[in-house]
Amino acid sequence: MQIGIIGAGPRGLLMLNNLILNHDADHQEDITIHLFDRYIQGGRVWKVNQPISLIMNTPANELSLFNDNQANAYSISEWCQSDESIKFIKQLDVDNRDELLDAVQKINDRSYVPRAICGAYCQWFFSLLEDQINQNDHINLELHFNQNVDEVKANDDDTYSVFANQQQYNVDRLVFSLGQQENKLTKDQESLLKYSKDYDLTYILPGEADEADLSHIQANHNVIIRGMGLSFNDFVSRLTEGRGGTFTDNGDNTLTYHPSGKEPTIYAGSRRGVPYYPKAISQKAFNENYSAVFLTNDNVDKHVHNGHISFEDFHKLLRLDIEYRYYSFLFALKHPEINVEEFQQAFIDADDHDALIASYHLSDDEIFNWDLILNPVAGIKISTLDDYQGHVKKWLQLIVDDALLGSKTAPITGAIEMLRDLRDNIRYILSNHLFTNDDFANKYQGQFSANMKFLSQGAPAVRSQEIIALMNAGVVKIIGPQMQVIGANHKFITRSAFYGEEIIQADALIEARTNAPVTNVSANPALTSMLDSGIVSAEQITLSDGKVVANSSVDIDLATDRVVGQKNLYTWGLNTEGVYFVTSAIPRPGVNDSIYAAADKIAKEIFDIKVDNPTIYM
Repeated sequence: MQIGIIGAGPRGLLMLNNLILNHDADHQEDITIHLFDRYIQGGRVWKVNQPISLIMNTPANELSLFNDNQANAYSISEWCQSDESIKFIKQLDVDNRDELLDAVQKINDRSYVPRAICGAYCQWFFSLLEDQINQNDHINLELHFNQNVDEVKANDDDTYSVFANQQQYNVDRLVFSLGQQENKLTKDQESLLKYSKDYDLTYILPGEADEADLSHIQANHNVIIRGMGLSFNDFVSRLTEGRGGTFTDNGDNTLTYHPSGKEPTIYAGSRRGVPYYPKAISQKAFNENYSAVFLTNDNVDKHVHNGHISFEDFHKLLRLDIEYRYYSFLFALKHPEINVEEFQQAFIDADDHDALIASYHLSDDEIFNWDLILNPVAGIKISTLDDYQGHVKKWLQLIVDDALLGSKTAPITGAIEMLRDLRDNIRYILSNHLFTNDDFANKYQGQFSANMKFLSQGAPAVRSQEIIALMNAGVVKIIGPQMQVIGANHKFITRSAFYGEEIIQADALIEARTNAPVTNVSANPALTSMLDSGIVSAEQITLSDGKVVANSSVDIDLATDRVVGQKNLYTWGLNTEGVYFVTSAIPRPGVNDSIYAAADKIAKEIFDIKVDNPTIYM
């Protein structure tokens, strides 16, 4: 049997591992596995040769490519603290080897690992898989690295032809997980790109921050950064620490930035006008989750009517779980006179949760206010850019102080951390199509998804500390809400709609985000070739008014992860964002992570092995 895997990032490596684990030479034919990637093992995001300052946003002990209970398994944390990491990195032929060796020796269970270190871990994991294959006479591995897959064709006999580097490879089964990829340019991007070329400006399209060419940005330039999530932090790091600036710890939860003199002035903004929430310092064990109290599968099922749960009922259950955790932490931290266990039972039993909280006579700033959580500058009168800096720094310092208390102590960021523990509960709703199409398209997608990213997909707390220090040093300025950007007067122009007469001109514009994984606008040649030939399509969603809209996901059979209409073609990961939830995550050991289950299930499907207790990947 010939098996193809397109994408050698973490998902591709998980797939390879599970194919090896599920292959039984006594009962199956010999197999050849073709592994394709435009880069090498580990994929594009986790390149080893990238700045050490670019870090992950999940603690080291919560990341592993090994299946639970797999022999000789190491999480990233365990690997970094073992001799294996030092031995492996020493033999790497990369320019930043000394930096890797220095960084890996500083990592503990709760460290936020440099992405380059994760890349080294992926390469080490792959080397173990290669060793296993080399010792197995029934498995052959063919590597097609540093090559684009230009085209995929479906053959009449339910096999596939993969074209890479002007070569054709025929496979009986094909799995693709393409990871972060390029999208077709929007009209706005096309216009800004043309404008930048006409007037010799720097315009950075969405993509990987470590790959962007920032060499044309000079110390006397103004730079506009649009977007304040993870990529924002990466670009700021490259333009400050990456140019020789340094931070010192003041010993009071604050940092001071010492410029090198090579930094540009950075003007950053977004629709919301504030950076993403920082991650609380991890206090959890690697396998420790907070279980849902309200958004349980049983509770969801109780709210299902005519096959669907209303978005409002779902949203209420989700919010109650966050509030339950918030008040539990708040009372334990600041109100010893309140019995936390008695409160928790009262909150579970309450019909009117607002009335229950009111009975504790808390101060206004202790009441969990969803409007302020989602819009921290709501109600603030914004008159000038300089005036706005004070408001943003005050909020950032408040939320940093909270995050530094730790994920099992901090009321706000500790409660928000619950969103990570609730991922499978949200996946249960999505993968079982429990929203109506209208609720999914009009309420879940869009603002709700944006809110989830804002609350739960930010950087470690140290990044927010750095932003405050950079604001104090005058290197970074945050633009108010409703950021607007155009090209005019031979410059890029930005302003906040809240103080529209205050205009900032810049020599560079950076779109600080990766491309959203939307099937119909992907520019990935493998995916576009399959779209053009009808092998794959985006899932179609028909609304109650008859309008048909495309989901971002490839249309798949959720029971098997097969592409609809294809017998032997499978996909998972970012190509299925929209029917699943947070498909970019690396799996977490010890918590029955559904990503492991998905890899195992697809491998068994490929080998026609019965799946015990099959479940939809949630």
